[in-house]
Amino acid sequence: MNSSSTPFPSPWQRLRHLPFVAWIILYCALLWGIFGALLGAVTPNLREQMGFSFDQVGWLMALWTSGGAIGSLLGGAIAKRFLPRRLLRAYSSAVVLALAGLMLAPGFVSLALCMVLIAVFETALFTLGHGLLSEISEEAEERTRIISLVDVCYSAGTILSPLVVSTVLLLTPWWRAPYAVFGVLAISLWVLTLQKQRLNNAAFRHQEEVHCETTQPALGYVQLLRQPLIQRVCAAGLFSGFIEWGQYFWFVSYASLGLGLGNQASRLALGFLMAGMTAGRLWQAFVSSRWSMGQKLQGLSVLGALALIGIALLPEQVDFVFLALLNFLTGLGVSVGFPILLGSALQGFPAQAPRLSAILMITFTVGSQLAALLLGYLAETVGLRVVYVVLAVGAVALCVAVWRLVKYLSYIKTPAD
Repeated sequence: MNSSSTPFPSPWQRLRHLPFVAWIILYCALLWGIFGALLGAVTPNLREQMGFSFDQVGWLMALWTSGGAIGSLLGGAIAKRFLPRRLLRAYSSAVVLALAGLMLAPGFVSLALCMVLIAVFETALFTLGHGLLSEISEEAEERTRIISLVDVCYSAGTILSPLVVSTVLLLTPWWRAPYAVFGVLAISLWVLTLQKQRLNNAAFRHQEEVHCETTQPALGYVQLLRQPLIQRVCAAGLFSGFIEWGQYFWFVSYASLGLGLGNQASRLALGFLMAGMTAGRLWQAFVSSRWSMGQKLQGLSVLGALALIGIALLPEQVDFVFLALLNFLTGLGVSVGFPILLGSALQGFPAQAPRLSAILMITFTVGSQLAALLLGYLAETVGLRVVYVVLAVGAVALCVAVWRLVKYLSYIKTPAD
């Protein structure tokens, strides 16, 4: 079913009808976007001040993203066993405490531990939010648009992140300073979760059915992963996470050391990746289109692959405008991956939103860990040029995975496509 065949509320109508808990979730997504892009943006300063190699930075990235896998389980497996307001308050409190530890961490081990803890509880909030918002509508295309609101806010955070880093590091070269700014924002999130009266009505519509759902073997994680639809969704999610986080982690280093741009110019160019992702998610969330979800995913994945191949082939001393344009197109190419992949999975299993969100988050996390460890090793041993050749190959693999998924959806005649 194309989106043009269903009523499409205006952006203001959709936003006006969001409950208070949804605004907390959207703000959490904004913060997660800011935090997610911070490490890649501060990497040059971090390496200089902490004496880390590229390989060590890669391990740091992999370790903190591994926290995302644990957080996804916290947000998915137990989401319906406790009141959302209690989970929101507990998770946001833990984020603030872990951030305090990060500001004081003296070395690699303590820094990695605090990064992991932040990732655990931020991802738990993110996954819990996907589950809550996915139940606002029963219609697949509209449900995907609502989920896309979370990713719009996440993308807005990733746009703000390099701008925050650039501004703060102009005032002080201390690499932890941007994390201090993030800490202030995290405290404000915690304050919002204390609004007990405004969060009393926050609940899953099927919360009372939790016991029955969790005792049905067919609805467990392993059983879901055995489903052909979920396997195809996860394959596309793996490569999407690899490309997205590969850009987050390594673009600033590649642009500055491989292409000869300054650190500040490289961070600003990274912002165009986030701008492209935001543009695609705004389009998915608010603009009625004659293209189905699968057609959007196919076309944008090809666009992203072409852009990444272009970045990999760029000569040194490339013009900033050209690099920024390619980065924008790369961001556009992976922009709607998560909401559409989650929406595709929900077509087969609409009552399993928290678990499916967790599975997809873990899949993206595995892709991000590959981007951290594999590309970190390649950057240290054979150079950043090879890193971007591998990223371009990953983008082509994403195109193949997406086309296989869309073909399968067509084969089983899923309503939304």
